[in-house]
Amino acid sequence: MSEVEMLKSLIREDYEVVDANETISKIVPMIEKLEPDKASAILVQENGNIIGVIRERDLMRGCLMVNPHETKIKNFAIRTGVIDASELSVEKVARRFVEDSTPFVLVRSSGKHGVIYINDFLELVKPEFEGVKAREVMNPEVITINEYETAAKALATMRNHGIDRLVVVDDSHRAVGIITGKDIIDRVISPKREARLGGGSGETDRSLSVMVGSIMSYPIVTADRNDSIAKVIDLMIENKISSIVITKDSIPEGIVIKKDILESLIRKKAPAEYEVQLITKDIVLDDFDRKAIVEDLEKFMRKFKDFLGESVLFVYIKRHKENFRGLPLIHVRIKLSSEKGTFFVTGESWGIEYALHATLKKLERSVLQQKELLLDQRMVKKFYEEIL
Repeated sequence: MSEVEMLKSLIREDYEVVDANETISKIVPMIEKLEPDKASAILVQENGNIIGVIRERDLMRGCLMVNPHETKIKNFAIRTGVIDASELSVEKVARRFVEDSTPFVLVRSSGKHGVIYINDFLELVKPEFEGVKAREVMNPEVITINEYETAAKALATMRNHGIDRLVVVDDSHRAVGIITGKDIIDRVISPKREARLGGGSGETDRSLSVMVGSIMSYPIVTADRNDSIAKVIDLMIENKISSIVITKDSIPEGIVIKKDILESLIRKKAPAEYEVQLITKDIVLDDFDRKAIVEDLEKFMRKFKDFLGESVLFVYIKRHKENFRGLPLIHVRIKLSSEKGTFFVTGESWGIEYALHATLKKLERSVLQQKELLLDQRMVKKFYEEIL
C-alpha cells in the first residue's frame, strides 16, 4: 500500500459541525458530554463553508474571560490548513499537526471534509521510531513544580515558560505527577464558572490557592532515556496522554510530548542543512511581516550553520492581552535542534520585533557557550594527548 493510500485509510468522518454564529454556551454542554476517551473534532461552519475548528482548551479558557451566553463561536475558531486527499504525505500531515497545534488535521476529498486524528497518525508512523531512543527526541529542560505549591503558582510558571504542563515533584525532586493548564481549568476554575457569571464572589480566585498535589494527574507515566520512541508512542496511546516523562531513579531528566515526535519526523522526512518553522498564536502576520521575521531567523541560522550542522529552528510567537503604548506583550519560545545539541530559550517584550530579537540574543548566548565548551574540551584533550 502506498503512503497516500495508508494516509487515506486514516481519514475519518466522526466529527461535529457547529454554526459560527451560535453562542459558545451552546457548544460547552456538547464538549462536556463527549466521552473523554474518544477522539473528537469540532468544525466551525459559516454560510455552508468550513471556516475553522474549535480547540477545547481555547473554548474553556474563553468561557472564563467572556460571557458565553453572548459571545459567538466564530470568535474562538482557529483557522487551520486543509490538505487535499490527493496530496497527502507523512511530512505534510506532520507539519499541519505542528503548525495548527490541534489533535487532528483537516483533509478535503471530493468536496467533503474528513479528519486524521493524531493517535492514528502516530500509530502509522511508529515503525519509523523503533530504533530512535527517547534521549534523541526528549526535551531535557524539564520545568517542575513542587506538589505543595499552589495552582496559581503553576499557572504563573506555565505562562513564564510558555508551556502548558509541568512535572510535579516531591521534596526529593522525584516525579509524582503532571499538572496541565487544562487540569486547573477543569478541576478548579470551570466548577466556579456559573458563580462568576452570576456576579462573582471572589471564590474563583481563592480556589487557585489549592495545592498542585491535590489536582495533578497521577500516577505519572514514565520511560527510560534508552527506551525507543516507538515504546513512548505506545505508552501515550495506551494511557490516553500526550506526554511521557523521562526519568532516572524517579528523577525527571526529560520530557517527550507528541509535538516533539512530530518535529523529529519532519526533520527525518525533509533533511536539510537548516530549516526554520514559524508558528504564531493570537497574532495575524501579513506576508511582509512574516517574510521579515523569517529572514531574521534564517540570518541567525546562516551565522551558525558551520558549527550547528544540520538543524531545525522552531519558533513559537504568542500575543498576551497586555499592551504598553500601543505595543502588545509578546511571548517567544524557540527550540533549536542541531547536531551539536538541542537549545531551548524563551523571552517576552513589548512588540514582536523586540521580543524576537531579545530571544534570539539569548539563543545566541546559549550557542556560543556550547561552542566555547566544546572548544575547551578539545583543547584539554589535545593537551593530554601531547603530554601522554
